[in-house]
Amino acid sequence: MRAKRWLCGALDIKDEEGMKMASGARNQQTGRAGEHYVAAELNRRGAYAVTFAGNMPRIDIMASNTERTRTVTIQVKTCRSLGWQTSIDEGRKCDPIQDETRFWIFVRLGPDNKPPEYFIVPDWWIRNNIFEAHRSYLAKHGGTRAINPKAKHHSIKSARIEEWRDRWDLLKVM
Repeated sequence: MRAKRWLCGALDIKDEEGMKMASGARNQQTGRAGEHYVAAELNRRGAYAVTFAGNMPRIDIMASNTERTRTVTIQVKTCRSLGWQTSIDEGRKCDPIQDETRFWIFVRLGPDNKPPEYFIVPDWWIRNNIFEAHRSYLAKHGGTRAINPKAKHHSIKSARIEEWRDRWDLLKVM
């Protein structure tokens, strides 16, 4: 078996023969890049941050302030195009939490010279939003998904989370 050398461009990940990687490998590479960008940005802003290599369900990063008096957990979702992917299983009816310590950070990776875009969203808010968006979708389609009633896929477009752009202050660890 021949070893492969991976070349990572802004939009293509190819093996040494120039063949595109399978979408699963590309998605995994994109996800890991987003996690590292978030950890680097947190550290750049003065927080401590550590990534986990898939060992912690629903936690990709833990971050704390330098005094270690506040710690937050972060789930990172990364995309290279128009929207982020998740599951309807992540949605549930939630009430606001005043001092939230769980967050989702949505990262959009752009072309080579453009820095990533970040959307810092409280966990309670995004879970409630997924729940409400899916409920609304079902109401418009007679109570079932239009193409595959068993599908759990859920897409999040940036317009839904625009109010959370660059809201690093919510983490309260810098």
